[in-house]
Amino acid sequence: MDDLIALLPLVTVFLLFYLILYIPQRRRQKKHKSYIEALKIGDDVVTDSGIYGRVTNIKEESITLVLKKGEIEILKSKILHN
Repeated sequence: MDDLIALLPLVTVFLLFYLILYIPQRRRQKKHKSYIEALKIGDDVVTDSGIYGRVTNIKEESITLVLKKGEIEILKSKILHN
């Protein structure tokens, strides 16, 4: 019984870690995934490096953006949620 009581603070720390860090991160990931899936041609987006562009082509893993000086192709995961 004393062993279980000794483990209680450790279990509490892991539970708090899960509640404070993991659950909100998972919610952000789901929100970002739904945002990426809802993108359509003509949407204005910002990349994680701060590049603004307009979506011109959508592929399975990447998106083509038109910029003032040309086009770039980036991974979908590098688009920020507005």
